[in-house]
Amino acid sequence: MIEKGKPFATLDDINAIVLVADANGSIVFANKAIKSILGYEPEDVLGDGWWELTSMKKKTDTRKAKTAAMANGTADLKDRHLFENLLPTKDGRKVWTQWTNTRTADGLLVGIAQDITEKKELEQKLIRKIHENELLLKEMHHRVKNNLQIITSLLNLQFNGIEDKQVIEAIAKSKDRINSMALLHTKLYQSGNLASINFGEYLSELTSSIEASYCDNNIKCLVKHSQIFFNIDLSINLGLIITELLTNAYKHAFKGRMEGEIQVEITNKVGKLELIVADNGIGITDDIKSTQSLGLEIVLALTEQINGTMDIVSDGGLKYVITFEE
Repeated sequence: MIEKGKPFATLDDINAIVLVADANGSIVFANKAIKSILGYEPEDVLGDGWWELTSMKKKTDTRKAKTAAMANGTADLKDRHLFENLLPTKDGRKVWTQWTNTRTADGLLVGIAQDITEKKELEQKLIRKIHENELLLKEMHHRVKNNLQIITSLLNLQFNGIEDKQVIEAIAKSKDRINSMALLHTKLYQSGNLASINFGEYLSELTSSIEASYCDNNIKCLVKHSQIFFNIDLSINLGLIITELLTNAYKHAFKGRMEGEIQVEITNKVGKLELIVADNGIGITDDIKSTQSLGLEIVLALTEQINGTMDIVSDGGLKYVITFEE
């Protein structure tokens, strides 16, 4: 054993546990801080005392052998740099410690451990708080989705007794817009990341839902996208824009025709994103201009909200290009 007053005596002044082990893994020195941190006397942990008193999940022999290997140079020290472990105190408490290890020129291993219990407890408290907040947000999205579905059900009741086609179309449009938002809140509720959603998955589900509403038409909707993630605000605006343009295409682009094709695509163009909704229908006519005027006003307003621009091309159909930044 190393005597007091010899090389390691100055380590008694350090407010951290200091242990010195020899090439056999036996503890040859322990400083006074072990008393204030774990409650043990330095003499209690010398030899194999440390391994026996602080043994928890790992076997005593395994821990001692690992220490011996680091002391004699057959094991690398880097995997024990800032190594954290939980140690039992003499009075039955648990203390979190963080270790650094150094090998001396004469083949001794010096381990220094700081008490990080307060830090770990704060981390765990923050983790619990974050988890609670995530659960609350998920519950909020779930309730919003349910409330939107209730509104949709109320709108369905409004169809009864209404004969005015313009009123019926207005209610149907409102249902489509509500559905796009309800679907988004469903995705957020199911998501592991509430900061953003997989917009590609959402786009596929949204277009499929709208397509199902117009199944009496032989019109195909082709969707192209990559794995792209947007925050909720941008996703809501894009979802409403797509809903508006897609329903307009289904209702007006193929009058007098039994079949057609609509393409919805999101692409990344040199730092900017493009949303494209295009059809091979009849293009812009005076009739389409009048029936789509409100819808286009909504699309323009939503495009301004995401600081985007919209271009319309009528050539062998109708193509809307919304350019925006994430």
